[in-house]
Amino acid sequence: MASGYNGFQMVGVCRFSVLTTDFTTQRRGTPEDIANRIYQPAPMELRFRLFEVLTWPTLSRQSDMDFQLVILTSEEMPKPYLDRLRDLTAGHPGVQVWAAPLDKHYPLLRQAFDRVAPDGAGHRLSFRIDDDDAVDLQMVERAKTIARRVVEWQEDATPTILCWNKGFYLDVGDDGQNQLTDTHLRAPLAIGNVLIHRHGDGHNPYRYNHKNFAAHYNCYSDITQPGFIRSIHPNNTSTPQLEPRRGEMSETRITRQIRRHFGLDADALRALKV
Repeated sequence: MASGYNGFQMVGVCRFSVLTTDFTTQRRGTPEDIANRIYQPAPMELRFRLFEVLTWPTLSRQSDMDFQLVILTSEEMPKPYLDRLRDLTAGHPGVQVWAAPLDKHYPLLRQAFDRVAPDGAGHRLSFRIDDDDAVDLQMVERAKTIARRVVEWQEDATPTILCWNKGFYLDVGDDGQNQLTDTHLRAPLAIGNVLIHRHGDGHNPYRYNHKNFAAHYNCYSDITQPGFIRSIHPNNTSTPQLEPRRGEMSETRITRQIRRHFGLDADALRALKV
């Protein structure tokens, strides 16, 4: 067993319409311009709708609930929406909503992880997710199982990133005629990535672009089961890459796997109107 290993502390950060001075201004204008757009009723309803049908149901019903989650948002968010977010997540003591002051993107993410103090565990499992995607219901349990083997195998403290490269795209249209497509990814996707690292080493899964993980960390890619549902909608800030392995499953099989691994109704997702 690797020296110093005595368990894991698992902490995630979920971005929810966070407002920053740099990350969102590269393509979308000033923070004031962005706030005037993203905190309008229509985009906020879209965010809450996707969070309520994808992200929150799969995080709040994990097979292993021994983790903590910081939902990073902005103090610029109108109070009714901030209250709604807090009310939605209030029943889970491991979850906190942090309405952060306006600042640069990455420092806010670091501060979000630091809001959870070390608990004496030998390693921290830090994960990332956004407010419009889903992870499978065994993500936490599976990450701990794999991490235990990785830590026992490694003699040093090299950070290792766990990536779930098999999953589904949910392409959301305007008419409720949505598509669910299975896919295998060539590069890690930024949904549910889990970084195995030491407390206080300065690393977290937002430090590098997810496509460049292999240049900075040992990488473990798990395709034993679907690990994510990524939603594609008009408010996405990035375009999904068309993968060579996609569309291999029948609609019936997709429906079964969405129910089995995510606890969701695939037909309801196909009919979702936002």
